[in-house]
Amino acid sequence: MENTENKNKIFKYLLVAFFAVFIGTGIFLIMSNITKIPKEKISTARVNFPEENIVAIPATDNVNMTLEADLPGNQMKVGDMIELNLFADSNGKNIVGYDVVMYYDSLAFDFLKGITKLPDYNIFTYKKGHYFTITGLKKLQSAPSPMTKASKLATLTFEATKAGKFEFSLKSSNEKDKTDLVTDKTEVLVPTLNKVVVEVK
Repeated sequence: MENTENKNKIFKYLLVAFFAVFIGTGIFLIMSNITKIPKEKISTARVNFPEENIVAIPATDNVNMTLEADLPGNQMKVGDMIELNLFADSNGKNIVGYDVVMYYDSLAFDFLKGITKLPDYNIFTYKKGHYFTITGLKKLQSAPSPMTKASKLATLTFEATKAGKFEFSLKSSNEKDKTDLVTDKTEVLVPTLNKVVVEVK
């Protein structure tokens, strides 16, 4: 009987020793892996618009697209939001869709949202690094109609994250995307474009 008790004690000691070694090894491996994980480095770089990829397409048919800022004196502070309104004039032609290419400094502004101000259009925004595109499509049940100077296509909201002087530029084209208006007769109109310069303090 005493022999059995000794065996039980030895078994308990071995079991405790095994778990201690097992847990110690686990802690050692975890700690050694933590020290090997490289710390994440965050770096920023100024984005220069690749002008070689921007193609200027001549405007047609006296149509235009205008970007305007709802901002007194076009000045703001870091952390403020800016709303840019996009207008179009189709010179009396019925429009069923449009595409827009807009460049901006994505290190100085965060794009928050884009909403349409025309109830018979759906818009889709696609952020692509230092520029983004907007596609507007007229709803199928809506009758074709022209766009006038008062036609606000969209309101785009950005938040300033960096001080400096920056521009939001409508571009006629880059490598893949174009700014245009499409008529109900599938005619593609190339509008005259502009840019807005904003100072962030």
